[in-house]
Amino acid sequence: LGLVIAVVVAAASIHDNAIGTALLDRVAAATPPGSVRTALVDRGFKNAVVAHGATHGINVKIVERNPADAGFVPSPSGGWWSRCAVRR
Repeated sequence: LGLVIAVVVAAASIHDNAIGTALLDRVAAATPPGSVRTALVDRGFKNAVVAHGATHGINVKIVERNPADAGFVPSPSGGWWSRCAVRR
């Protein structure tokens, strides 16, 4: 449906891993256990966010950009997102 589950707003100086961890905590708190199975994130997120997602039962997948693409290209695997997309 594309509904917003949780939002984290932070200063640009905050590392992506800290924001990703906080967002996963909010998603887990706002949804029934096991209802969110996958989160798609860009390369700014690292293995710490992947590991943190696993503690909530969320499979965090880092989506790689195709090096042959130039400019903005929507990802077919996740639709549109700014930094992180969560799938139920």
